[in-house]
Amino acid sequence: MAGTAHASVSAPCLLGGMSVPPPSHLRSESPMTKPQVPRATRDKADAVIRAPASQAGYDFWRRFAPKDPGQSPKYLQLRDAVLAGIREGFWSLGDRLPPEKDLALATGLSLGTVQKAYRELVQDGAVDRRQGRAGSFVNREPRQVDTVWHFLFSDERRENFFPVFPQVDRVHRHSSRGSWSMHLQWVEDEVVEIDRIVDIGHELLVYSQFIIDARVYDQARKDKTMPLEGINLRRELNLNVQRMTYDIRIEPLPRDICSKIGVASKTIGMVVEIFSSASPANHGSFQRIFIPRTQFFMRIDSQAPRSA
Repeated sequence: MAGTAHASVSAPCLLGGMSVPPPSHLRSESPMTKPQVPRATRDKADAVIRAPASQAGYDFWRRFAPKDPGQSPKYLQLRDAVLAGIREGFWSLGDRLPPEKDLALATGLSLGTVQKAYRELVQDGAVDRRQGRAGSFVNREPRQVDTVWHFLFSDERRENFFPVFPQVDRVHRHSSRGSWSMHLQWVEDEVVEIDRIVDIGHELLVYSQFIIDARVYDQARKDKTMPLEGINLRRELNLNVQRMTYDIRIEPLPRDICSKIGVASKTIGMVVEIFSSASPANHGSFQRIFIPRTQFFMRIDSQAPRSA
């Protein structure tokens, strides 16, 4: 009928065959509805906040990332990789290391892992961490020990022995008994144990436990503040060694030792226990060395090096 209106305010109107929605104030929706503002996704937010790592960090990790990490903790793997980078000249004395966040991005490791590795490097004396935003700098190169006696390894040609780079794992005092007790019978109270991870020519790692009477250690180290990193313990502790006794056995290496030297748990290896008698007698020492299975020869020499 001509006078009857059938249109509804909510219906779209037609314009040239096109459907045009009604004005927003005429739409049949709740007046309390608020416009929805799209939120940034986590990925978009991270893309803005996380700046790309420096190229140096990627180059370092591409070259020095462990090829066969084994069971060693990740922070130790990173620490050892940085030390290898310093030894091989990727970084030199005084160079600034990548910031912790940059290195975490470049390596894929957590920030906490990188921070722990840097703390180890600072404690070892290889890296100097400066206050403020200055950063971490190479303090010195890992020290090679001269006049080596117990870590004489070579390949099948046996022309030269591999260089030796000992790194202190921990120094601690204790009064517990062990196989060393039958040799160091004069110990009245405590001994000092110096545990080291020893890098043999960048070919393999071995673990060493050096034990001496705490009184002898304290006397030799009195007023000395230099760390024991990369030094000859026999010379540092004034030990006049007279004779050596070696006891050797083959067995699965302890799980914690395997982890520290980067080999699989229960790896079969050689355990070498060495008693060094000295003059005076109470300057004698005991050392236990854990050596994983290897293709290299180890020399056991009864005579001290000439320059020792």
